Amino acid sequence: MAAAQPAWAASGYWIITGHQSGPVAAMDAAQAETFTGKRLFLDNETIAFESASCAIVPTLADHDAATYFADTFRITPQSLGHKAPKVFVIETGCDIPGLSSLILLDDGRMCFSLDGVFFFLSEELE
Repeated sequence: MAAAQPAWAASGYWIITGHQSGPVAAMDAAQAETFTGKRLFLDNETIAFESASCAIVPTLADHDAATYFADTFRITPQSLGHKAPKVFVIETGCDIPGLSSLILLDDGRMCFSLDGVFFFLSEELE
């Protein structure tokens, strides 16, 4: 793993555009669908999601994709559409459920895992 560095590239508003259950999920598809369309705000000091927010000092770490997804989630990177050999993860330290780590997929989307469900976010363009 390379040295962590600031994660400014992901700053801005992100919209949840979809979801996918992992191998073991504590949330059903109907519950997961209620997250679609919700906005997340991220900058170098704050994450805000719904009515919660937390102060953060985000760092960006790169990992071997196959190892990271297997060790952390028991899935392959390809199951989420990630094809690159490396994956970048923004470590936030935020205590909002699911938002302590944000995964940057190689197709420009970001995702996080909550209760065994992966939520995909696309950057909101002005």
